[in-house]
Amino acid sequence: MRQPRLLGALGAALALAVLIPAGAGAQPPPHQCQKPVRSGVEVYDLHDITAPSACPVALELFAWEYSSDARTRALYGCHRPRPEAEGYPYLRLHRFRGWRLSLRGPGREFTMSRGRSSFEVSGADFPLNCT
Repeated sequence: MRQPRLLGALGAALALAVLIPAGAGAQPPPHQCQKPVRSGVEVYDLHDITAPSACPVALELFAWEYSSDARTRALYGCHRPRPEAEGYPYLRLHRFRGWRLSLRGPGREFTMSRGRSSFEVSGADFPLNCT
């Protein structure tokens, strides 16, 4: 009597595995904001926003920051435990064109959010570097 139950449970597990798409829960790859790639700016982990809506503001922030060293210093600074040690970034600028800027998670991902919409930015100058 045990064998049919085992096969029934095994069959149910296999049926469930077939119904769940491969890679369920995996994040889609980052979206390049320019084609052909010129800036290297990418957006990913999009919530309540599409890449075509996120890219213009990410590119605008990159262009603003990249235009001068003073703007780079206005965007972020580096905490250094010792002068010779590698530091970690912190934001000086917390808003840009109505978007909230933050560094989230253990990897300090650069995040832009407004209302329920948010996305991460990578490439070019992101993540922020304190070497």
